[in-house]
Amino acid sequence: MAGFRILLVHPADGRDRIRDRLETAGCVVETATTATEALEAVSINRFDCLISELALPGDDGLALRSVLSTLAPQLPFVLLTDREAAEIADRVESTPVVTKNGEQSIDRLVEVATAPHSTEPTEPRQDITGHEPTADEIASAIEEAPIGISLSDPSLSDYPLVYANDAWETVTGYDTEEVLGRNPRLLQGPQSDPETVERLSTAIDNEEPVHVEIRNYKRDGTPFWNELTVAPVYDDGELSHYVGFQIDVTDRREAEALAEERARKLEDQRRTLRRVLNRVNGLLREVSGILVEATDRETIAHHVCEAIATEPGYAAAWMGTVTPGETTLRIAAASGLPTDTPAEVAVESLPVAVQQAIRTDELQWSDDEDGETPLDPSRVGTRRLLAVPLCYGSRRYGLLGVYGTDSEVLDRREQQVFGSLGRMIANGLHAVEATRLLTTDHVIELEIEIRDTAFALAEIAATVGGSIDREGTTRTDSGDCELYFSTDQRVERGTLADCPAVSKARIVSQTETETTLAVRLAGTAIDDTIAELGGVITGTTATAETAQLTVEVPPQQDVRALLDTLRETYETVELRARTERDRRERRPEEFAAAVDDRLTDRQQAALKAAQLNGYFEWPRPVDGETVAETMGITRQTFHQHLRAAEQKLVEAYIEAC
Repeated sequence: MAGFRILLVHPADGRDRIRDRLETAGCVVETATTATEALEAVSINRFDCLISELALPGDDGLALRSVLSTLAPQLPFVLLTDREAAEIADRVESTPVVTKNGEQSIDRLVEVATAPHSTEPTEPRQDITGHEPTADEIASAIEEAPIGISLSDPSLSDYPLVYANDAWETVTGYDTEEVLGRNPRLLQGPQSDPETVERLSTAIDNEEPVHVEIRNYKRDGTPFWNELTVAPVYDDGELSHYVGFQIDVTDRREAEALAEERARKLEDQRRTLRRVLNRVNGLLREVSGILVEATDRETIAHHVCEAIATEPGYAAAWMGTVTPGETTLRIAAASGLPTDTPAEVAVESLPVAVQQAIRTDELQWSDDEDGETPLDPSRVGTRRLLAVPLCYGSRRYGLLGVYGTDSEVLDRREQQVFGSLGRMIANGLHAVEATRLLTTDHVIELEIEIRDTAFALAEIAATVGGSIDREGTTRTDSGDCELYFSTDQRVERGTLADCPAVSKARIVSQTETETTLAVRLAGTAIDDTIAELGGVITGTTATAETAQLTVEVPPQQDVRALLDTLRETYETVELRARTERDRRERRPEEFAAAVDDRLTDRQQAALKAAQLNGYFEWPRPVDGETVAETMGITRQTFHQHLRAAEQKLVEAYIEAC
């Protein structure tokens, strides 16, 4: 079988294994990928057999067989497919078919290809004398071929077309009468590649076959991709014509272009993701180190802004706090901002993204904001500003502003990371504030008077018709602050329903001389406001006209700033007394603070709710289910948290003894 010439028409994937096996069997193998390439090869060289995969780019293997039955009817043809023969029986007719099923199928293919007669039908060979196709019949077959076929005459000036079949007309949109006598270059246009045109011209001048894909144009100007094969045709050794085969492969080229575009976009996304991960991972590590080492808010704010602004991709950063009335943003630290950036900016003058973040406590961003306020992206030569709220539970520790150098920085994925980073920073700020308050040996005790009938506690006192005293606070499972007050007035159920300052209220207990109320405010609780300013409320008494607050702050706290912030919200705020004292002598609840790191938030909330609702009194005025309802949890969950909290308190007490 040495020297047996086979043309293998098969996509590149999987072709080498078949070719190697055929060559091992002594065959000389030439390969082609498409039907058009196969036709070109057949027109130039002689083959003993053609093997074609059914699934080819463009026309499939059976379409190739149809054309070859006219152009090279004596060439043995073997079809290779992964489909069962029964599925394509109505199309293959007498064509030998080898179904792929592993190594055995390749052995079978070698056997069939090298001995194609063995696969012929068992019926006896018929005598076709007198049935040979006439010239008209051959011409008719060419005319009706499924690919465009044309002939050019080189004996005439400019090699004009002298024949074009119906498929050629369908592909180009030209009627035969319009193109005969004209050179096929009429299909070329502004996007036809000059190098491809030159390749065609050179091959024709040298009487060589050529196969190209070229951008051509239909009669109505519609561009299409033309898979074109041109080959010389000889008569008695003399050049008589050039034959052209053409197939519209626009759909395939567009699919390939789409696949390439998708691959490029995917690779761009991968590169972007790698850049984001490298940038964000480094930033997270650095910020984590800052939060671990820092002992005050100022240091955290300064170093976080500096770390962000020096990271590639970010141009500047700032951290600030908003006054309780949401009228002013105070910049606590900044890096990368112009030196003339003021320390305070009116909220109404801030970029829209920052205003929305203040209103919603949700991360916001804006692109290409070109305003005139000090914090606009254009002021630092950037395009994107990301405003990140710094929230720990219901406490707001301010905002973080980050400026990206371009639109690829701070995309959706990176914004999600900064949302987590904002919560991490807020957690660190909360830990610093709690540690500072718990570990200081001395505190400043402030007696503050607020005279404002619109103050929430004054409205509650006016509604109940007497003074109220603060007994404590708890947090519900959803994070809402619940305030407990006592009053010497008898309060009827539903009394506070019409109070604008109250969103929800209930009577905890009531005697002849005293009523205890649990209240959730419609707005921000004064406890949260004071906490944001670095203080803790230890006592409150309010009437319809005035409220007296006892507030503890660390010695280094800026008391004037605290008072100024309150004055932005309430009509009259006065400092009645300021006393520095030994905190450890005045805070019996320090024991609870000392074990805060042992109690989870829910355990602490369950313990406080049980105490404030009289659960530990005897006889009990409430049961566990009632207390659980106030927290928005089930009775079983309440008892689980309470038992865990009680065990930790006992352990802490024994260790302290």
